[in-house]
Amino acid sequence: MTFRRWLPLAVAAPLLVTGCDRFQEAMTAHTDVVARAAGKELKVEEAARFLASDPNIPADPQVVRALAEFWTDYTLLATAIAEDSSLKAVDLEAFLQPAREQMLVFRLRDQVIRADTTFTPQEVQQRWATDGPGAEIHARHILLRVPSEASQAQRDSLRRFADELRQRAAGGADFAALARQFSQDPGSAQQGGDLGFFGRGRMVEPFEQAAFALQDGQVSPVVETPFGYHIIKVEGRRQQALGDQQAAFTQYLKQRAVQDAETRFLDSLASAANVQTAEGAVGVVKEIAANADSRLQGRAGRRPLATYRGGELTAGEFSQFVRTQPEQMRQAFSSATDEQIQDVIKQMTRKELLLAEAERRNLKLTPTQEDSLRTEARQAIRQLTQMTGLTRLAGLKGEQAERAIEEQVRTLLTGAISGQTQLVPLGPLGAALREAYGAEINASTFPKVVAELQKTRPAQAPQTPPGAMPPGAMPPGAAPQGMPPQGMPPQGMPPMPPAGAGEPPQPQPQPQAPAAPQPPQP
Repeated sequence: MTFRRWLPLAVAAPLLVTGCDRFQEAMTAHTDVVARAAGKELKVEEAARFLASDPNIPADPQVVRALAEFWTDYTLLATAIAEDSSLKAVDLEAFLQPAREQMLVFRLRDQVIRADTTFTPQEVQQRWATDGPGAEIHARHILLRVPSEASQAQRDSLRRFADELRQRAAGGADFAALARQFSQDPGSAQQGGDLGFFGRGRMVEPFEQAAFALQDGQVSPVVETPFGYHIIKVEGRRQQALGDQQAAFTQYLKQRAVQDAETRFLDSLASAANVQTAEGAVGVVKEIAANADSRLQGRAGRRPLATYRGGELTAGEFSQFVRTQPEQMRQAFSSATDEQIQDVIKQMTRKELLLAEAERRNLKLTPTQEDSLRTEARQAIRQLTQMTGLTRLAGLKGEQAERAIEEQVRTLLTGAISGQTQLVPLGPLGAALREAYGAEINASTFPKVVAELQKTRPAQAPQTPPGAMPPGAMPPGAAPQGMPPQGMPPQGMPPMPPAGAGEPPQPQPQPQAPAAPQPPQP
């Protein structure tokens, strides 16, 4: 275990929030304050000056938000270091909790996951033919389109006709002749439904899953996609020789076997616990993410996002999670699909089920492991403060400390914007600092910063894409040497393989057959 994990790592009725009222009242009188942290202020003019130092920084509210986030967290960290380099004012237990939970989940996994990872050479060859990268199948299909205005009775009638065609094809009727007579896919009907050879990722998902599950000569059940009802027949397969990729592909199969065993275990836990997503949960998540700096009050914080036998995932728990995430991740919730948000809720709920199962099995960290976590956390923070030059603030008092903090934060931000230094989003550490010292960000001033920035630039100044980060500010998923990736949603069961191990080894490029007609993509 290393220090790498430490730095970082929506509504039926309106939510009741608190924690920002006093700040918002102050903003009524001081509308030029972009952010406050530990009694210090970032004002509109200063924020615009920071960004104006590089003409390639876009005049965009999301860039202003990123600047405000970095200014806030590093001002708080500098303040904490000046007061006490050991950060005694910060609740490191809350900071430690995600790593503590991760260790418990790993211990649970090691105890309960039993996967068969033995594969004979023949089995590897068979799996390569069906699952290896570059595998292609030759298929035909019959498509019966469902009009968007079709009634349920019409849909049922069309489905019955599709079942009849499928029975005829499976019974030995000429599939190509049936496709020419009945298929409504203009790209393939006159070719007897012939789609030629195609690999994974070419067809819509239900079609692909059904087609690749078939053996040569087999006819599928009726498959429904957004385009209508399909009957599919596979006529052949092709794949390059396994060759010297056998060892890498075998390792991939072993990792997949472990992942599949983990998924089965998680599914069994969720099924036994009768996990149910609450009505309106998606809207609640979106609203919380849009107001991540607010605190949920009373019943709003206790509102369930998902329920399960013996517990629930609450809006308050999600609010606490989202406050530790980088701004780009918070913003991603506003454009995420309902399915993506439901998946986040599912993953967080499964994490709670895993922790409950670990508790049921009396799995605990030893005192030595607890001490190791604390030591590594402090070492990680110490390395961060050394890298950013904040250690020189330790022991400063009064006005000297105030001036030094402002100067050092200004130096860090200026260096990040110019690309000369790199800043890492503080994630859980930043959340702990905000809890300890208090901080607010006033999004209503962002357009003012943008307007002020535009005044200082010629109209022809080059711009990077809207929403881009300042050059030295590391986005989620990227980090300088020795720093971990940023703010990923909590996974139910931590993945076994190292980065990139979840996909099979990629074959060398091969000559491609001409593109064949295929069902239209959405």
